[in-house]
Parts: sequence; structure tokens; C-alpha cells
Amino acid sequence: MEVRERILIESGLLFGKYGIKSMTMDSLAEEMGISKRTIYERFKDKDTLLKEVIKYYKKQSSNEAHRLIDQSDNAIEALFRIIKMTVNQMQRTSPAFFNDFKKYHQKVFKEFSEPGEMRDYSLTRKLLERGIEQEVFRSDFNIDLVNHTIHALFDLFGHDSTMIDAGFQHKEMFDHILVPFFRGISTKKGRKLLVECKPILE
Repeated sequence: MEVRERILIESGLLFGKYGIKSMTMDSLAEEMGISKRTIYERFKDKDTLLKEVIKYYKKQSSNEAHRLIDQSDNAIEALFRIIKMTVNQMQRTSPAFFNDFKKYHQKVFKEFSEPGEMRDYSLTRKLLERGIEQEVFRSDFNIDLVNHTIHALFDLFGHDSTMIDAGFQHKEMFDHILVPFFRGISTKKGRKLLVECKPILE
């Protein structure tokens, strides 16, 4: 593994566990057992490092999600596996990461807040198209509208969601928001798979 990739991976883990503010360039170097100069030779400042860390993990998650779609038996199974992967990633990330990101790294945060920067609409569209081909999703809905709605629903599960602040649990929200939504766009075959695949999340 190249030094640059190692720095990205380990910085991401440390930022996710302890937050961004508490992990200075000095502490990052110490935790990784390398010199601070080694980091600065590859990333000019902390904002640049953070930006590249986010891009790296976004790409890794996207690649894994596409793999799950390609290797799952059907789109419903792939959907549940992607949700499980995403929830696991969120649970491993401290709320301090998101708070620090918005508060202390506003320039980077603003960049990733632009439409399409953190959202992989092509991934969810691929999932919908695969489901239509497999006849687990209906073919009579506006695919672009449904695709964007999926991402709007996913926003409800974020650390800064008003739903989370109100005390609703992820499982409860999944059962009462996501499952009914996907049931609404599913065929009879798809509705049966929604029940059969649900244990994936347990």
C-alpha cells in the first residue's frame, strides 16, 4: 500500500472515531507512526487532507454498493444490503465528525454540500432499473422523481436529522418509512421479497 493511501485510510478512521478537531496533524502523524512532514508532502493542509479522505471513502462505498447490486440475487436484496452497509458506516462514525465538519471546515463542507457531490444518483437509478428489469419494481413510475425521493428519505437517517433529534430510532424509521415507500413501488413479487429479505438488517 502506498503511503498516500495509508494516510487517507488511517486519517479517515481517526477522524471518524475522535472527530476532526481533536485530531491535529501532529496527533495524526503520531498515531500513524510517521512524521508530520510525510503528511504535508502529500497534503498541503488539513482541509486538503479531509477533502481527499472524504473522496476516498465515498469512492470505496460506491464501489462496494455497485458490487452488491451486481452480486445480489435481486434488487430488493441489494437494497437491504446497501442499507445495512450504510448504517454500519454511520454507527462507526462519531457525531463529533459531522459537527466538526460543519463547524470548523466550512469551505470543504460547502463543496460537498453541492448537488451531486455526496449523492450517487447513478447508483440508486441502477438499483431501480435493475428492479424493473427483474419485475420486482413496477415500471409505471417516474424513475427520476422516485430516484430523488429515495435520497430525500435517506437524509432522514443522518446524524443531523430532525427525526433523530426527535428520538426516533433507525429501525423504527426503516419499518415505517422506507419499507412502505418501497412497497409502494414494488410488484407482488417485490412485496414478497421485502418480507423475505428483511432479516438481512437484523
